[in-house]
Amino acid sequence: MALPSSYVRELLRLPRWALMLGLPTLIAALVLSVWIVDATIHRDRVVRNVKIAGETVGGLSDIALRARVDAIADRLADTQIVIQSELGDASWVASDLGVSLDVITTFEAVMNTRREGLLIRPIDWLSALTSSTAAEIAINIDLPTLERSLHSNSRLRREPVEPSISIGTDDLELVSGIAGQLIDVKDAAAAITKVLQEGTTPTIQANTVEVPTEFTDEAISELVAEANRSVQTPLRVRLNDYETLIAPRIVASWFVLDLEDSQPSLNLETSLILQSLEELLMPGNTGAGQAQFEIRDGTVKIISSDGGTACCQRDAVNIVRTALETHQGEQVHVLPNRPAAPREAVNRLEALGIVEKISSFTTQYSCCVGRVTNIQKFAEIVSGTWIKPGGRLSLNETVGRRTEEKGFVPGGFISKGHLVEDIGGGVSQFATTIFNAAVRAGLDFEYYQAHSIYFERYPYGLEATISYPRPDLVITNPTPFGVLIWNSWTDESVTVDIYSTSNVEVTLQKPTEEPFDLCTRVKTERIRTWQDRPAESDYFFATYRPEEGLNCDGSPSDPDQTTTTIAEEPEEPTEGSGDAPQENSPTTTTSIANQN
Repeated sequence: MALPSSYVRELLRLPRWALMLGLPTLIAALVLSVWIVDATIHRDRVVRNVKIAGETVGGLSDIALRARVDAIADRLADTQIVIQSELGDASWVASDLGVSLDVITTFEAVMNTRREGLLIRPIDWLSALTSSTAAEIAINIDLPTLERSLHSNSRLRREPVEPSISIGTDDLELVSGIAGQLIDVKDAAAAITKVLQEGTTPTIQANTVEVPTEFTDEAISELVAEANRSVQTPLRVRLNDYETLIAPRIVASWFVLDLEDSQPSLNLETSLILQSLEELLMPGNTGAGQAQFEIRDGTVKIISSDGGTACCQRDAVNIVRTALETHQGEQVHVLPNRPAAPREAVNRLEALGIVEKISSFTTQYSCCVGRVTNIQKFAEIVSGTWIKPGGRLSLNETVGRRTEEKGFVPGGFISKGHLVEDIGGGVSQFATTIFNAAVRAGLDFEYYQAHSIYFERYPYGLEATISYPRPDLVITNPTPFGVLIWNSWTDESVTVDIYSTSNVEVTLQKPTEEPFDLCTRVKTERIRTWQDRPAESDYFFATYRPEEGLNCDGSPSDPDQTTTTIAEEPEEPTEGSGDAPQENSPTTTTSIANQN
């Protein structure tokens, strides 16, 4: 029914302020009325324009919403989650990480969306008409399951490395432990929750935590210091008529670090002592207990005899152990022998696999001078020695100090860049000869040093010097076969033949030069092609003076200063000593690089 025209005219005659106040009130009342009606209709439904996990669920009934949330939970359980860290990358489905959707909490969060606060509900409802709201999903993560999955994957775990020991030149040395690393489980859980709630690509960057070693470096260092008291004890032993002084390095190899118990220990190992004694005292064996290599017409023979004795009864270990623990090793300790089994020593040598010549090298000299006597005496002492797989041969440990009592005579050698003379001088020619034979046999070097003055009788840049006690030439055997050194000589040359089983082909590249102040630095590459592992390259170095008596910087050298150091390709030269050391020249070592 239409309002009488008089009413309309009366309304129009109302003051302007009344119209301005009443109109918004009227509009608000209308909006509120519409909201009340709509809220009543959606009382058991999700309000308009609500999303969850990227899906629109606005207007769904509570039953339909529960079904939708259950479906999202199933889908989330199969979601592939990638975890990246500084240790590596790995992926799992969410359920394997203990990750799941909290269905009840998520359902309630969606139903309560835009229903918080009575006064602001109409405003929320009004904004919902033009914009959408994302409800946050609730993520549950079972931390024990997550931890178990993350920490069991080797790509995301770096185990701590406990402190250990190594054998130095003449003592035991501590090898520091390295802390491990694991994924920070709580950090990973927070990152997983965040990416799943945001709906972004489920790839996370996880931080790591440090895992300490069980035993500290300090605890092992104390054990090493105590063990070195025994290592440094001179140990002289005798078997039958053979007597020898056992090198500290050998004694050091008898110690075993035990980290199995709650307290670490460093003890002498009976089996290692007995094994070393059997090898070191083989020259004291008799009959069947004694065997040695012999080269006849280029063929390897093993000679022995029947019957006899060998080292050692197990009581020998107790004698040695007591001598070391009481630090009374200087007196001669007579070790008990045992009956030798037939072919026992022969079988030991046959097991080394020394069957053929694998390299040879010869150097020339002038006949009938003192240095030739020294070279031949040195070659005689070293000839017939063998290096077991993984073993080493030190020329200085094998020959000892060169003295007149051993048959050495005065000969020339280099001291700080000057040619001088002393007992045993000249034996560096043998060192160079065996060094080149070993290079061509594919052997490694724990230590070597080139001459500081070049002599034309040696291969350019590929030679070695020796003096007592330093510099030494120490050859190591990286092959699975034994290595036999067999020397021969004439009035004008010395030859070193090396016998083993051939398993490597050696190629030497042409030496290259570069200036080092006034000196010349020579580098030679060796390529070893192995039968059972990838080929590799290593390098040999020598630095030669501009002339006798001059350092690389042109200053005069002092022959009375005789010190030496070892370093791998040092930037500044070091000083050498003895028979042919290198003053103001880098000490040379071998460096390894993979060769494709």
